[in-house]
Amino acid sequence: MQTKLHIEGMHCNSCAIDIKETLEENAGILRADVDEKGKTAIVEFDENTIQPNAFIKIIQDLGYQTEVAAN
Repeated sequence: MQTKLHIEGMHCNSCAIDIKETLEENAGILRADVDEKGKTAIVEFDENTIQPNAFIKIIQDLGYQTEVAAN
């Protein structure tokens, strides 16, 4: 399953890399594609292991405002 997130507060590519690496360290997150310019992340995850509210909190704990993106 995948979810698209809107992320505020990224200022450079290093921010995007930090978010990507932090997410991918967590069980159940299969892949995270973070776009600093678009202020988005597409997170592919195993819904039996982790839910969006958990990885949203992970990103928020890094200091970014995050929510599920409207399509």
